Amino acid sequence: MGIAVAYLAGLTMRRVADLHPGQVKTDARDAYIIADTARTMPHTLRGITVADEHIAELSMLCGFDDDLAAQLTGVRNRLPVLLTSTLRSPTVFRACFYQRSKRTRLIPVTTPPGS
Repeated sequence: MGIAVAYLAGLTMRRVADLHPGQVKTDARDAYIIADTARTMPHTLRGITVADEHIAELSMLCGFDDDLAAQLTGVRNRLPVLLTSTLRSPTVFRACFYQRSKRTRLIPVTTPPGS
């Protein structure tokens, strides 16, 4: 891609953080310190080079992740259709599923005796 990547070593980060006011460690403060250090003291940053084979491995892993996410979405979309076609009752379907905090959970339903 042609983008230069560098990182600020932990010990250097801690020493530079001591020069800035405040003692609370937050993401916003860390981001400010890293950006300020990169702007004012670029010699403290260490360059990172990545071999082409590492990039290929990461691309393959990202592809696996995308495939798994697509499969999960497909299964989640097929499950309600399968249940409604098998159970053939919207009331039973509503009894099996409920929405809670954006997750669908399956609740076991027992059939009444003599059904």
